[in-house]
Amino acid sequence: MLITFPSVLALDEERAGNRIRQIAERTSRAEGTLTPFTREHIRGLLFRSAANGEETLIIPKAVRLPLGIVRAVVADVAATADAVDLRSAPWLKHPLRWDSRGRVFDFAREITDVLKSWPGAFSYVQESVNQDLKGLRGPQIGAIHAVHAHWTISEAPATIVMPTGTGKTETMLSILVSAVCTKVLVIVPTDALRTQIAEKFLTLGVLKEPGFTVVDERAKCPIVGMLQHIPRDIAEVDEVFGRCHVVVTTSSIAGQCETAVQDRMASHCSHLFIDEAHHAEAPTWSAFKERFRERKVLQFTATPFREDGRPLDGEIIYRYPLKRAQEE
Repeated sequence: MLITFPSVLALDEERAGNRIRQIAERTSRAEGTLTPFTREHIRGLLFRSAANGEETLIIPKAVRLPLGIVRAVVADVAATADAVDLRSAPWLKHPLRWDSRGRVFDFAREITDVLKSWPGAFSYVQESVNQDLKGLRGPQIGAIHAVHAHWTISEAPATIVMPTGTGKTETMLSILVSAVCTKVLVIVPTDALRTQIAEKFLTLGVLKEPGFTVVDERAKCPIVGMLQHIPRDIAEVDEVFGRCHVVVTTSSIAGQCETAVQDRMASHCSHLFIDEAHHAEAPTWSAFKERFRERKVLQFTATPFREDGRPLDGEIIYRYPLKRAQEE
C-alpha cells in the first residue's frame, strides 16, 4: 500500500478575516500496511509505515480520538486499495500541529527559528537535462544573481523582466531564502493570483520538492498571510503583519488603504515584491509604492512597459530575451 499524505499545517488561523498559515511538513509518501482498526466508538483503518513504523489512523469522519492516537487523518479509504492519494484530506491530529502540542503558537520565536534556518540553505544549482539534475533554470539563476549584485551597490527599486513561463515565482522564492528577507509584502494584480502566489510561498514551491537540491531540507517554510480585506486601522495591520514573514495582497487593496495604514505596512516590511508590475500603475497605487521608498523594492514583469504603453519606473537590472525563452 502506497499512501500520499497531506501537508501538515503547523498554523492555520484567521486574523481580522485574513488567513495566516505555516507548513510544518510538506505532502509525503509512504509505503506500508493497512489493517482494520476498531476501538471504543471508532472504526477505520490503521496504516503502519514500512520505513519507520509510524502509525496513522484513517477514519471516515472527524470524531473525538482515544488516548494514544498520535496521527489521524479524515478520509474514506478502501482497505483493498493499492495506492491512495490523501493530499486533499484534513489532518485530525498530528504532532507537528501546534494545537496538538497544547500550547499557544509563539509567533516571535517561530519567525526567528525560520530565519535562522535559511542562511546557507540555498544552493545555486542549475538544472541539467543530460545529467537528469533538477534545479533552477538559466533565467532564474541570472535574475537571482542580478538582484544580489544590485543590492550590493544600490537601495533603489529594481525591475526584473522575465517572459511568461521562465519561472518568476520561483525566482521570488529563491530571493526570499537566499537573501534571508525578514518580512516581504507581495503585491499581485488579482484575487486569483493572490491565492496562487500565497500557496507557492507557503510551500516554497518546487524548491523543496523531492529531487531538487536548491533549498536544503532543514530550511523551514515561512509564515504566510493573505491580506484579503482592507485593514481598518494600524492595529489590524499589526495583527497580521506582526505574525508573518510574507504577506500577499492585491494592488487594489494596497492602494485603497488609508495613509496611516500604508505607512504602518511599510514600517513592518524589509522588502516589497511586485508581481505582474505592468498591471499596477493607478495613481493610488503609485502613492502606495512611495511609502516603501526606504525599503528594498523588486518589480517582476513579463514586459517592461505598463498597460498604457509607458515604461515602468525602476532600473531594469535583468531582462531575459523573449526570443531565447521561446527557443528554450
